[in-house]
Amino acid sequence: MEEKELSCPFGREFGPGMCEMHRRFHELIAAPVQWMVPVIRGAGIPVDVRDLEDEVAVVADLPGVESGDVAIRLTGPGTLRITVRRKEPPEEEREGYAIRERLSGEMARVVNLPADVTEEGATATLTNGVLAVRLKKIPGEQGIEIPISEEGE
Repeated sequence: MEEKELSCPFGREFGPGMCEMHRRFHELIAAPVQWMVPVIRGAGIPVDVRDLEDEVAVVADLPGVESGDVAIRLTGPGTLRITVRRKEPPEEEREGYAIRERLSGEMARVVNLPADVTEEGATATLTNGVLAVRLKKIPGEQGIEIPISEEGE
């Protein structure tokens, strides 16, 4: 237990999330330069997020990925996590590359949503490598507006 605290000096004050960020930062620094650009670009999962009237729409480009290799999780009312597993190419196809930028393995993207949403009525489709997720917004409290009058009226 103490060894973990020594390797992550922030754990006690900021919790395990900071330790994970600390670990990933050090992995990034130690990584070869050719791997840095995809990591900085959000693990290779570009997204568009639209704030519509009663829902939030998230669209992600996932070329070459099948629906069974994608997991979508609403981790909080305002946060969506997309996890993708791209298969390694067969051994015979791994040799002879001059440049290899297309990632394989597991990648994840956490998307901060512009409004709180619910899992009820959520839909997700994957068509031609484009993932489309639609999430219903949590209705805001309508309340009753209280009129303001001038003093003396």
